[in-house]
Amino acid sequence: MGVVDDESYEKTKRRYLIGAAAIILALAVSGSVDRTAGGVIWLVAMVASIFALHRLGRAGSISRS
Repeated sequence: MGVVDDESYEKTKRRYLIGAAAIILALAVSGSVDRTAGGVIWLVAMVASIFALHRLGRAGSISRS
């Protein structure tokens, strides 16, 4: 436990970026199409981003040279 390889770190970083992009998508949908749908997308994206940020923080605590 505690050992994270570079592939896992990159995968987690990619998930965080996807979550951030989904938040932007949710704001666009909420502002232009449907507020309810945008709110649902935003909620899911926030939960996914928080989870990915937590994983990224745990993976980033290991020194990378």
